[in-house]
Amino acid sequence: MKAINKSSNIPLGITLSITEVICTITIACLVKLIAGDLSVFMILFFRYLFCVPPLLLTAIYQRGKHAFDIKSKAGLSIRTITGLGSFGCLFAALQFIDLSLMTILFQTMPLFITLLAPFIIKEVVGWFRRITAITGFVGVILILNPTTEDWFNYGVILGVMSPFFGALMTLSVRRLGKTDHPASTALWYNLLGTIVFLLICIFNEVKWPEYNGILLILLIVGIVSSFQQICLAYSLKFAPASLLAPLRYISVPIGIIVGVYFFNETLSTTFFIGTAIIVCSSIIIIRRETKKK
Repeated sequence: MKAINKSSNIPLGITLSITEVICTITIACLVKLIAGDLSVFMILFFRYLFCVPPLLLTAIYQRGKHAFDIKSKAGLSIRTITGLGSFGCLFAALQFIDLSLMTILFQTMPLFITLLAPFIIKEVVGWFRRITAITGFVGVILILNPTTEDWFNYGVILGVMSPFFGALMTLSVRRLGKTDHPASTALWYNLLGTIVFLLICIFNEVKWPEYNGILLILLIVGIVSSFQQICLAYSLKFAPASLLAPLRYISVPIGIIVGVYFFNETLSTTFFIGTAIIVCSSIIIIRRETKKK
């Protein structure tokens, strides 16, 4: 097979990256739609379950009989725990807060990565990036607006914990990538996620979907999730990560538009100011990290 010329496939990489963002927003919308009628544990179970088949086929295709081989079991454990924590908090938060707010809060992941990298993977982070990250969290404070009543609640806590765990997951994936194949780690992660949330549902006697409509939505969540992971993996194969990273901020206007028009969410002036600070801070960090590399 001929080697892929990345420069000639940049348009395809960009297309796949944008598709992955749209898939992410679609998943969040569907979860928001059924979060009040079904346990978040059941939603997460279906999300992980339907990701397993395509990842299994991918791992077998790329590694053959070594599809399940893992060298760093401790690293895989950390990656799994942080990944489950990130998605668990994300799906749970959507039961309490607006889709537009959750979309913005999730964009703080690069800020958390910048502040945690020196402690987790001993990465050198300059003071400029640290100050930029702290400035980004000023935007979070503006969005949450502590002067309003009931600004601090379960939804906000879960909404902040999701990118925090996501940052830990990203850093653990960086470390795990030095010892293990990404296809195998992704396969094990989704298999373990399926088992964990299935056991939680059984032990807590969570009711299974009673309506065909909800079951259909869960099926779509699982299928779109697997497609999202495929688009993410192959977008990085066809185009450099430094080019694709800023494209993730397309989710900001999409999330706001969907939240306003489909869920009747209202936005304040401080929301837009805080959003601009978070996005600008994250883009600056991404560009600085790219130049450093």
